[in-house]
Parts: sequence; C-alpha cells; structure tokens
Amino acid sequence: MQKTKLKSIDGFSLLELTVGIIILGILLAVAMQSMTSVVNDVRQTKTEREMEMLASSIVGDADLSQGAGRGDFGYVGDIGAFPPNLNALYNNPGGYSTWKGPYLPQGFTQDSTGLKTDEWGAAYNFTGGMTITSTGSGSTITKKIARATADYLINTVNGDIADGAGSPPGSVYGDSINIQVTIPNGTGGTQNKLYKPNSLGNFTLDSIPVGQHPLRVIYTPLSDTLFRYLTVYPRHKSSLSLRFASTHFTSGSGGGGCDSSGTIVLRPSGNGSITNFSDVGCFNNWQCVDEVTSDGDNTRVIRASISFATDVYNIQNPATTSCPLFSVTVYCMARRTQSQGEVMPTLYLNGTEYNGTMQSLTSSYAIYSHQWTTNPNTSAVWTISDINSLQAGVRMRGQNSNFPSYCTQVWIEVAY
Repeated sequence: MQKTKLKSIDGFSLLELTVGIIILGILLAVAMQSMTSVVNDVRQTKTEREMEMLASSIVGDADLSQGAGRGDFGYVGDIGAFPPNLNALYNNPGGYSTWKGPYLPQGFTQDSTGLKTDEWGAAYNFTGGMTITSTGSGSTITKKIARATADYLINTVNGDIADGAGSPPGSVYGDSINIQVTIPNGTGGTQNKLYKPNSLGNFTLDSIPVGQHPLRVIYTPLSDTLFRYLTVYPRHKSSLSLRFASTHFTSGSGGGGCDSSGTIVLRPSGNGSITNFSDVGCFNNWQCVDEVTSDGDNTRVIRASISFATDVYNIQNPATTSCPLFSVTVYCMARRTQSQGEVMPTLYLNGTEYNGTMQSLTSSYAIYSHQWTTNPNTSAVWTISDINSLQAGVRMRGQNSNFPSYCTQVWIEVAY
C-alpha cells in the first residue's frame, strides 16, 4: 500500500509575529497621538470660542446694533464697572438695579459649572482684570478683553449747545443751562453728572462709561428740555451738537429783551464779611463752594457745633441790564453727618444778615433754597446796584463737634 505524503503547512515564525505586533503597536500609537492631537485642537478651538463669548458678555458685542448705532455693551455698559468674577455674568452680584443679565449669549452653557471651566474641565482664571486665561491644555490660552479699563470706563464727549437761531448762550445764559447725563455708578445704581457750557456753548462730558445713557439739556428759566440717549463707545472722543427749538439766547427773542423772562446765575468770588466755618480742600472758604458742578465732600465748609453760625461770600456782579428784577434766590447744597443738622440760606446786605427759612438737612447732599422777592434791607424792588453789593451764604449747625454739617456749593439766581 502506497503511503500518502503530507504537505507541510507554512506559518508565522515567532520573530515574524513579534515584528507584526510591534508594527501594529506603532500604528496604534501614531493613531492615538493623532487622535489626541485632533481632540486637543477641537477643545482649544471650543475654549477660544467660549472665551470670546465671555469677553463679549463683559464688554458687549460690537456687531450687535440698535437703530443706527451699537446696541450691546454687556455687563460694563449696564453696571459701569468690570465684573468681579465670571459668576456675575450669570447671577446678579449684589441686588444691582442696573444688572440686566444673564449676559451669556444663546448656545452658551448657562450653568454655574460650564460658565467657569474650559473644555478640559479646568477653571478659567478671571478676577476682574483685562484678560481671561485657560490652562487646561497644559499651556496658557489668553483672551484679552480690553486694552485698558479706561477705554470702557473713562471716556470723553465734547459738544456744543445753541438756541434755535444758532446763538450760543454767552456769559449771561451759560449758567442757566444744566447738562445732565445719567450713568451707572459701578455699584449697581446710577448717578447724575451735571455740566455747564461756556459762553460759546462748548462743554465736555468727562469720565463717562460705555453704553447708552439718558442725556438732558435744560434751559432752567423755562424748563425747556432737550432729551436724547447718548451712545458712548470705547475710547470715545466724538462731538455732539445740540439745539433748542426756541431762540432763548438771541437778543430780543428768547430772554435777551425785557419782553421776556430769564435767570442770571451768580457764584461766590471771594470771602464775605462773616467767616465762621472751617474748610476742607481749599485755601479760602468761598473756593469750597464756588464750583459749577458739585464736587461733594472734595471741597466743603463745615459747622461742627449744635449752635448756628454763618458763612457769607462776595458774589459775582451780573452784566448791566435795564430789565426789572423780580427776585433773588439763594441756593446751597448741604448735608448732615448724623441725625441732626439744619441750614438757612442767607443774604448779607449793608451790614445786616437776613436768613431764610430753617430747613432740616438729610444725610446725603441735597439743594436748599430761599427766595426774596424784594430787597429785605430796603423792602423795595431789587436793582442791579443791590445785586452788585450783596453777599450770600448759609447759616448752619450740626449735631456736635463729632458730627458736623457740610456745605459744598452756594449760588444765587436773579430772576428778571
């Protein structure tokens, strides 16, 4: 019987199998490294996009418009300050009345975790500064929010004001115009900043944060008010032209002649005959109260006693006019520091002191006034000669030497 010869079956040798496994491992390692690189690239892209969205939430998106101008200024535009942390973009940081968040755009994970971490799960680094940083990738990714805080918080707007005929207010009417802009105060509320134009009608609004702010220009004798929203951009230095419809400043048309009424505002120009108050922030008492826009406690006169005392000041002389004078009103801005304090606006004429009604002070600065329709020294109608010789000021008291009362501003208005 013939034997059948079995054929040998070739296989992998141990060496070949080892080499194959090594090659497969190398390919898998390369693939894994490539995959890791792709994943990290995706995470970095998503993190950078997320940081861009956070920056826009803080300072606004320049591409979002409202009407003809920019409509989004983010957290800074509403609050007037940079947020203390990222959580303030999602939760009101302190019951702020001007907070209008959440400020995060649609598509953002609006929760306490996703808001604060990058795509690697590491917390963003932001503590109210100019940058947001991510370190989850092992290296630092930085998003610069702004070049400087001043670009968003301290802007300047120049402008000019005229009447319907294009006439500037001149030296007579300049003090009869109040320019008021309402801005966020940085702590969740608002503040009104007041300005006056010069004789040519020019004015400068300073230290204005970005955003849309109510602006009022008031011709005080007639309460004629211009109103608009002022849009302020980062590093804003544009100009603004405002015009009343009426010819308030044109001679013979809106207050320049005797057929119409008007008001002349006069301010302290030197110390008067009675100086009983101490002062802060100035060399002479009158310089503490002569500013056009109140500077609060920066310069003030002080009465640190429960007994009344008086401070009066020489007043600027008005321009000569043939118009009859109807009244003189003394204004002062004052406050108490504790629970007691009173003030009386005061005139000083021909060596005699004339005090207005006693009024209780509040703990924050407020305006107090008293009007005299005739000269209290003569009981006759006022004349320009009377105005040129009068002094004005305040009679005031505090609670005691530890809790004084303050006056930061004095002026008079002469109505004709």
